[in-house]
Amino acid sequence: MQYAGENFDDKSITADLVNQCIEKLNKGKAPGLDDRTPEHIIFAHPILVVLLRLLFRILLKHSIVPDSFGYGVVVPLVKNTDGNCFVSNNYRGITISPVISKIFESLLISFFQDQLSSDPLQFGFLKNSSCN
Repeated sequence: MQYAGENFDDKSITADLVNQCIEKLNKGKAPGLDDRTPEHIIFAHPILVVLLRLLFRILLKHSIVPDSFGYGVVVPLVKNTDGNCFVSNNYRGITISPVISKIFESLLISFFQDQLSSDPLQFGFLKNSSCN
């Protein structure tokens, strides 16, 4: 990911902001490849928030993202349990990502959401919208 490094102040990544991103995590989700669930982070010692803040500041300052943040497990889910489970159209895939990468993604969205936009013809992944 490239961003305007001169225009971004990494000091704006505060422990409070990281903590807000952690609070947005949904409990009860499956662990990713790192075997960590949101509960591992939510109920961890508060020093973890400070360490994550330092990690995220370093990542943004040096414009890098660990390869492991891009790894995930794709799990097929049945759309309609009353339908035919032998038809591939009755499945959708979800990707289970590492929990630290979810926090980092939430942090990036909080900073850059005003710069992100979708094509007006995009319907599949927008709130209150679908492909059907």
